[in-house]
Amino acid sequence: MSSDYKIRRAEAKDHDLLVEHYLALWDSYDVPREHHRPDAKSVVRGFLDEGIAELELGAFVCEHRNIAVASACCQVRNSPYPEVLQEPHRKVGYIWSVYIESDYQKQGLGSALMRSCLDHLKSINCTSVVLHSSEAGKRLYQKLGFSQTDELSISWQD
Repeated sequence: MSSDYKIRRAEAKDHDLLVEHYLALWDSYDVPREHHRPDAKSVVRGFLDEGIAELELGAFVCEHRNIAVASACCQVRNSPYPEVLQEPHRKVGYIWSVYIESDYQKQGLGSALMRSCLDHLKSINCTSVVLHSSEAGKRLYQKLGFSQTDELSISWQD
């Protein structure tokens, strides 16, 4: 990543950008916008607010000559099952919405944003980190030490 780029912690003024980047991720998966909920933007804003209030959200923006071109978010994972272990033994971080505008991909921004997320999750004492990857991101995440897990899923949608 060249010195023309700067990674910084997202501020409240960046929430609209984080929302747009999150929705743009779905665009990149060829999901039509008409499939989004009518209140999709407010749902994402609510998710950010909950993450800040309750889940130690870390959000980062990458700027190129003072223009935001990429972002990533991370937080403590909200477990889908009862957590019975104490935090020092199990505090799972979750990385979501790693987004880089297409003209800025393949320049090391994803790695830099991921390092910011990983540093944040370490600083809040997470014991492990989970993310869900598109095919496009798998190689990057594996280079950073992520390994494939045994999560299984089934889809009833075409």
